[in-house]
Amino acid sequence: MAALFQTGEFYALACALVWAIAVVLFRKSVAGTGPIALNLFKNSVAALAYLLTMVLLGLPFFPAEAIGSDWAVLFLSGAIGIGIADSLFFASLHRLGAGRQAIVDCAYSPCVLLCAWIYLDETISIFLLVAIVLMVLAILIGTYDPRAPARRELWKGVCFGLAAVSLMALGIVIAKPVLETSEVWWATTVRLLGGQCFLALFVISPRQRADIKRCFRPSRSWKLLVPASLVGTYLALLLWILSYKYTEKATLAGLLNQSSTIFILILAALFLKEPITRRTLAAITLGLAGVVLATAGPELWEMLVAGGRG
Repeated sequence: MAALFQTGEFYALACALVWAIAVVLFRKSVAGTGPIALNLFKNSVAALAYLLTMVLLGLPFFPAEAIGSDWAVLFLSGAIGIGIADSLFFASLHRLGAGRQAIVDCAYSPCVLLCAWIYLDETISIFLLVAIVLMVLAILIGTYDPRAPARRELWKGVCFGLAAVSLMALGIVIAKPVLETSEVWWATTVRLLGGQCFLALFVISPRQRADIKRCFRPSRSWKLLVPASLVGTYLALLLWILSYKYTEKATLAGLLNQSSTIFILILAALFLKEPITRRTLAAITLGLAGVVLATAGPELWEMLVAGGRG
């Protein structure tokens, strides 16, 4: 049992659940707050928490083994996967809501698979391909609604969301070689700072500056924003990094992280009063089947083959 809590698969599924909780909290707090300001705020809270954690653990911010290219890759990964992608995610969440935003997440696993195939030269197994198909079908069935109003805004949300998950996938895949040999707390902190450096460029914009000041001014919205930032960025990001560090293939980690969609649908129904229909239940069944196939597909196949021979 102890070995289970040290696997990338466990971290990926834990990240999915934690992120789903954060999405619900963020959904309750996005109204009236721009995506750039919201992203800058939650990253600031998380970065401060990571820096304090490093101090408490006695971890150096400038490790001797880290070379210049490691810093560059992590900064670039953070700028792409946190600075740009998370801002697009909030723009999508504002337009789609937690439930419909899940339809966009179906693109995450295929994007990770494609980036890992191109950048890391990873192979693609038939079990992962079938699992991804099941996951995509689950999200499409569970979140698509042709009768929804404000179709133009919905399409904008879908486009923002697709761009977000594509950049998230690219950001984490290009960082995976560095993550495999780096201290997790340091690597995650550097990625966060890379995202912050990109977002800091928007402070010079008068429109963004006013929104940022409003977001950083203490208010009742902090009751949701601060917990959401700690859960969704501090904790979820750490679990996310651990899942890619300790999972043998980036494609598998990406697929298991995709199960957050299932959790989001359930939590959105419980706390945001978004209905669970028969389509949603069918989607949850397909999604869970995809997770099982991804994690235990080869083992189950071997058992079937062995049983047939016996």
